[in-house]
Amino acid sequence: MKKAKWLLLAVVLGALLLPLLIWAADNPLKNAKVGEWIEFVTHTEAMGTKMEMQMKQTVVAKDATSITLRTESTMNGTKMPPQDTKIMLDQPYEPYTKGFSDAVVTPLGEGTETITVGGKAYACHWAKVKVVATKPTAVDATTKVWTCKDVPVSGMVRMETESAMKAGTQIMNTKMTMEMTGSGR
Repeated sequence: MKKAKWLLLAVVLGALLLPLLIWAADNPLKNAKVGEWIEFVTHTEAMGTKMEMQMKQTVVAKDATSITLRTESTMNGTKMPPQDTKIMLDQPYEPYTKGFSDAVVTPLGEGTETITVGGKAYACHWAKVKVVATKPTAVDATTKVWTCKDVPVSGMVRMETESAMKAGTQIMNTKMTMEMTGSGR
């Protein structure tokens, strides 16, 4: 498979997994308010190629049972069309398994840690998990997410993921770091 196809596959899978990986089982979006926003920068390395993406998530609608997030992204200088995602708040939320029909999630640890992002310290809760799935694609990923209750929208401050994704007979190893760059209410 050509490098460009691998990168596209990584970007597509990342875009699908991103909203799933950043929230804990207790959905913090229940506390989000219309108009709140959060911005991130994501650095991804796959097959020796580095990519950068900026992303802004804004709460554009909310009612008693759902919330709608608008995601605006720019990748390597190219702006992508905004996407609205409706998330149900009155249903169990399984962030690590959604999108996979056979995912197995293994908690690897959790705790508290103060981390500094963008020159500001955040008192965070962190959780680390391993996710293994084969459908719709074979993925073996380890993700660590730091969240802070004082951060709007999802509460996510930082995320680090290392994954191995199989496509055919080839395996693509990916490292991704995502950090908050700004937020507002």
